[in-house]
Amino acid sequence: MANGVEEEPGAVVFVCDRQGPALERRQRCLRLAGIIFTIETEHRPSGTYYKLRVRERDAVAAHLALQMGGCARTSRLRESRPSIFAGLRDVARTLWDEAMLLLGRLSDLVWLPVPRLLTGPTDVRARR
Repeated sequence: MANGVEEEPGAVVFVCDRQGPALERRQRCLRLAGIIFTIETEHRPSGTYYKLRVRERDAVAAHLALQMGGCARTSRLRESRPSIFAGLRDVARTLWDEAMLLLGRLSDLVWLPVPRLLTGPTDVRARR
């Protein structure tokens, strides 16, 4: 794209294995942020990889621009061996949450009609 990156050290902010919407979204984010970038292609036996490279001094700004544009990394799920204690803790936490919801609904059931009960019926004789 732009030729300002090749003269000085650069940082790779995104790598993908195909051209398409993902690469275009990130290009648009960098363009909107006013960050100069280039697209490098790297040919490997496993395929062609496309790299978005920015100037080294713009690397942090580029990552922030990509995050603000909704192109942040996805968080990976942690794979751990589930233990019996972790399972029991999850069950206990779920039961506690359900009990708190039940208490909240019961209190709503009791306290919502109370103001109507305290006022009593309207007395027709009191108006005369």
